[in-house]
Amino acid sequence: MKKPIVTFVLIAVNIIVFGWLALQQRSLLMNTNLDVLAIIHVGANLNPLTLGGEPWRVISSMFLHFGVIHLAVNMFSLYSLGSSLEPKIGAIRFLLIYFLCGVAANLASLIFNVYVPSAGASGAIFGLYGFLLGVEIIENFNDLGRLRSIAISFVIFVAMNAFISSQVRVDMAGHIGGGLMGLLLAFVLYAFNPLNDSKSLSVMLVLLFSFVFVLPKGQVEYYQFFQRVISTENKTNILFKNTKDDFQLKDSLQMVILPRWDSLGKDLRRISKVPKVVAADTFIVGRYIEYRKTETLYRIRLIERESYTYLDSLEIIGKQLDSLPRIRFVLNYQIPEDETISNDTTNSEQLPLLEPIKVFYDGSWNEIEDASVAMYYRIGSRDSLGRWQGFVRDHYINGDVQMKGKYLDGLKNGVFLYYSERRTYESAGRYEKENNMGKWERFHWNGSLQSEVFYNNETFVRNVWDSLGNQQVKDGEGKVISWYTNGKVKEEGTIKKGKRQDFWHGYYTDGSPQYEELYQNNRLVRGVSLDKNGKRYSYDQSSDFPFPAGGILRFKEYIMKNKNSQIAGGQSGLMKILFYVDENGVLSNFTVLQGLCEACDREGIRLIQDGPKWNPALLHGHTKIKSQAYAEILF
Repeated sequence: MKKPIVTFVLIAVNIIVFGWLALQQRSLLMNTNLDVLAIIHVGANLNPLTLGGEPWRVISSMFLHFGVIHLAVNMFSLYSLGSSLEPKIGAIRFLLIYFLCGVAANLASLIFNVYVPSAGASGAIFGLYGFLLGVEIIENFNDLGRLRSIAISFVIFVAMNAFISSQVRVDMAGHIGGGLMGLLLAFVLYAFNPLNDSKSLSVMLVLLFSFVFVLPKGQVEYYQFFQRVISTENKTNILFKNTKDDFQLKDSLQMVILPRWDSLGKDLRRISKVPKVVAADTFIVGRYIEYRKTETLYRIRLIERESYTYLDSLEIIGKQLDSLPRIRFVLNYQIPEDETISNDTTNSEQLPLLEPIKVFYDGSWNEIEDASVAMYYRIGSRDSLGRWQGFVRDHYINGDVQMKGKYLDGLKNGVFLYYSERRTYESAGRYEKENNMGKWERFHWNGSLQSEVFYNNETFVRNVWDSLGNQQVKDGEGKVISWYTNGKVKEEGTIKKGKRQDFWHGYYTDGSPQYEELYQNNRLVRGVSLDKNGKRYSYDQSSDFPFPAGGILRFKEYIMKNKNSQIAGGQSGLMKILFYVDENGVLSNFTVLQGLCEACDREGIRLIQDGPKWNPALLHGHTKIKSQAYAEILF
């Protein structure tokens, strides 16, 4: 008996291809998602790729396998079949029948599978089984024992391949196509002797392969559209990663990304031939595109108008995106690049994970234990020193949000949004370690924009509007008038070059005078006010800040006399501490701006708490208010 040379060659080629790819992937099993992606990239049969300009995949896929078990089962089956069939029908005819069945299997896979990659020799092997079965039926039509043996062998092979196919998410369409092609070839070749030669089989193979060019391309159109969605996502991510200037980012979003999302939304509605099982996905993708388009618009407006209120809109859009159902067909066959580990380790990133806590406050924002008398509560995280860290949300006691912001080492550091009890905005802007930075927006009781004030090295009032939207100050020039709800004037004054200038007047709700203040470049030079009993007060800018009773000199003498310098352990330096003084002189919310050591920080806070009483800040020279204070301690 002649040796099955073609069978051995086919087995060798399959093993070599598998070994080469396994070496590239550094995996013998070749059964991970990344391995499947690699197989798709080098030549697996996938409808949108094969019919989208890569017809050679109907051949190349016959030499690729989803794992070593898949390969072993197929090669054993190929050896078993080839050893008996190849010597019987000849090497050339065996090879042509093998490829005819393999191509037929892959064509069936293209027709009946929806976005399912197929690979392996099993389609062709099914065809060989089908051919052998057909031959045996023809030659042993009356030999039931022989037919039974062939049938049992075929069922075992089908079961094993069905199991393997289920493990690699490949259905049986290709296998059935190959098997039917083998049966058909057996009957055709034995019924029509003129077609039994190698030349006729070669012509049949060419004609069969040519069918790949006329198959319907419904899957291709939607696949190519999906790739544009992925491309737009990637382009957006690259822009956010690489563009450092906000206004350059805004221009890129407006000129490049927004038109892409808009075009994708229109083009999705134009796609005419989408497989029925993909219809639900197209609806979800359409919603996704609309949300991403809206999200891009909000980001553009955030930068363009320098308004952090759009962060709330982005948060809502983010929730809408998260709520979308998962699509069935994620047509992303790109091999992900290795993620590089960033060397950027900011202080906040080095912090340990902290559990969120709930803290209650009274009407003056003093921390209290009794939740029944609380006016507000905060949800956030504190470190071991009691400093707020990370994102924090404050709430009115009814649960409505009062503030969203971010802290770093107890300091306001990042974008903050404040809300009224009417659920309208009160103000929005950014802090940098407690200092106002950039543009801050403030709002009227009805939610309309009241003012745009810019902070850098100095304060600049750019625009002011009344509650009806009438502009009072434009580009730093104008007169500000505010009213009580009863129509009486509350305050009036002049803005020049973005700063308070000249005399400003305030009034009580009945229209009687409350104060007169003189400003020079935003600095309060002097003021005179009357309380409701007619008592007169004179003051200057110093009244705006808390100060220790007895004066700064007495406070410093107390610090020098009572500090425990040994705690510093030989270290020397200046501690800077922020804290709040309320209307009654109660101190709270201590934050170390600049410290030496943990023990030093505690000692500095203790000294201030146990030291002289602090007088609260005075609004208009006589109304006590809660305000931030600052102290320095030298070790």
